[in-house]
Amino acid sequence: MANDIHIISGKANWACLLSPNTKFEPTYSIDVELDEDTKQQVENLGLVVKNKGAFDFVTIKRGQFKKNGDERPAPQVKDSSNNNWDSQLIGNGSTVNVKFATYDWNYAGNSGIGTDLMAVQVVDLVSYGNDKDFDKVDDGYVVSGSSSGSKE
Repeated sequence: MANDIHIISGKANWACLLSPNTKFEPTYSIDVELDEDTKQQVENLGLVVKNKGAFDFVTIKRGQFKKNGDERPAPQVKDSSNNNWDSQLIGNGSTVNVKFATYDWNYAGNSGIGTDLMAVQVVDLVSYGNDKDFDKVDDGYVVSGSSSGSKE
């Protein structure tokens, strides 16, 4: 199983690809929502499938540092035409292809299959953040004295 390379497709959630998540050890990561076929593929690899209420997902990650302390490069991020990414943040629900390697690990009497996030291709971007204002609601409450008038 060591160093096998895989590509899965799905919806992205909690993508930390441009800079690592530093809550614990600095790690690049992405959670990928799994349809039934991809879920079976991931389970066959021996990876842990998690559930977040409405969907199953797998976390694919890469530590920022090797065991010896050397820094590892961030995973490559590409658009749908394989152009280098323009540093936009990738919002939840974006459709992605994720390339990763698997490896066997053993530590303190435990063992399992780990992942090394190599690259992500963004097929359909959902913008991250609050880029859109609310739509106007006709006949809704309006603050007195506002420039758009008020409803009484």
